[in-house]
Formats: sequence, structure tokens, C-alpha cells
Amino acid sequence: MATQELTGASHADGAAATVHPFPVIAPGHHLAPVAIGAPGPEQRIVFVPDPDWCATNHVASWVHFIEDVDHTGDEFAVHIPSFLNVGKSAYTLTATVGCDSMSTDPQMRAAHVIVGDEGSVDAYLTPDMADVTAVDLERLAAKIREAARTARLHNQHEATQAVTA
Repeated sequence: MATQELTGASHADGAAATVHPFPVIAPGHHLAPVAIGAPGPEQRIVFVPDPDWCATNHVASWVHFIEDVDHTGDEFAVHIPSFLNVGKSAYTLTATVGCDSMSTDPQMRAAHVIVGDEGSVDAYLTPDMADVTAVDLERLAAKIREAARTARLHNQHEATQAVTA
């Protein structure tokens, strides 16, 4: 009888086995612990499939319900300073990969790119939208470089004029 319980074989009386099969984990995923419920004696740890790119610590970032588990990758940020406010960024633009595997919205369930600026509503982009946005940001970077060259040349000209005057 003990052998049947260890192997998951059915009992002689037809009762269900007490051993549950291990779930199949999709490629690119691993099982990760998730804390469900507020810290304390009622909190439970369960294991869920987690995309390999997910950087969320699902134990430290506990949720009340399993439906609230979402996944985010490492965040990349660009801090834009201002000489009028030294030591503090005027803007911070961030980007990361995310997915909400329990969402009713298929676009939120699929992996997508989240772009934000620490002060307004985040932009949720499909991979194709993210590619278009990246091209536009590259164009913006080129315009910023061009503006920097123009400002530098203007300042050099002004400095030259001040010396000769």
C-alpha cells in the first residue's frame, strides 16, 4: 500500500491518487515562488511559471491574489538632467518588458514593452509598436546631437567675438 501512495497508483477501492503530476513548464520559463497574502502567518508561498526574463522578486513583491501576479523584466532608464535644477533629473524615461498572464486582455497577457516617465501614464507597446518607437527615439537622439553641435558652435563663435572685441 505504501508503494501505491508513493507512485501515485490508484487505491484498491478506486480512490484518487494522492500524488499530483508535476506541471509541464513551457520553454523560456521556470517555476518561481510567489507570496500570496500580506506578510504574516496567513501568507502562503506558491510556485508559478515565470518567464526567464522576469526580474520581479515575487516573494518580496507579494500580492493579495494569484490573479494579481504580473511579470516585468529589468528596467532601463535614461535620466535627463537640467542645469537649472542640478542634481535632479528633469525627466526619467524608462523601458521594460512586461506581461500580465492573468489579464482578460490578450495584449496584456502577451509580452509587451512598457515605457514610462515616472510622472504620467505608462505606454504599453506591442513589439512592433516598440520597434517604431525605437526608430523615432533614434531620430530624436540624432536631433539632440545636432542641436548640441549647433549650440556648441554658437558658443564658440560668441566666445571668439568676445575675445576680439
